[in-house]
Amino acid sequence: MRGRRLWLIWGLLALLAVVIWRAELQRSDEISAMSARETKRLLPLPIEEIGVVEVMAQGTMHRFERASNGLWFYHGIHDASQAGHEHTIDPAQSDTIAQAMTGFGRMQREQQIPLKGGDDEYGIARPEMFIIVYRTSTDAPLARYAAGNVTPDGYGRYLLPVGGNEIVTVPEFHMTNLLGLIDAMKSAAPVAASAGSAPAVPAAAAPTPVASTSAAGTPAAKPTR
Repeated sequence: MRGRRLWLIWGLLALLAVVIWRAELQRSDEISAMSARETKRLLPLPIEEIGVVEVMAQGTMHRFERASNGLWFYHGIHDASQAGHEHTIDPAQSDTIAQAMTGFGRMQREQQIPLKGGDDEYGIARPEMFIIVYRTSTDAPLARYAAGNVTPDGYGRYLLPVGGNEIVTVPEFHMTNLLGLIDAMKSAAPVAASAGSAPAVPAAAAPTPVASTSAAGTPAAKPTR
């Protein structure tokens, strides 16, 4: 009887050890997968730490900014003398921008191609889009990206992190979503301006931009708003 109890105890201990081992193995796999995603992430910081995203498309700069209350709003570039003026936030537009920025923040690098001089095979010398991201607490650019041609299969886009030594490909749908967001904001702007009864939230005034030096060592121009 005593021997049977000992076997039962040892059996339970062995089962517990197996359960703990499998749990630790799963946890290790999850940490490895998360680390891989962080390594491949295009942006230098999580989107929660990004306060401004500027997108140059078809010769026009579009600015998406997070106010001090955490709400996103859209506006065009202003002259530096107008930087301190107040903005009005439309809650519905803010939600739309927030969802788009969450997806943008998940963008990952895929293929990596060494940057070479000569022919502009990937379209990054004359980019169709130019993207600049800023951290919430500063107007100094964190990163700048020149978006070139669509990949031959149509599913990716060639992107050059300015100051880097290689071109990367990213999923094309991220670029499409950004352009779609811009179109949605442009279409909604006249409606928002005329809808005097629509609820609005005042945004915090943006700080005056200052000249800075990018991570690549090149001077970053003052954004005009």
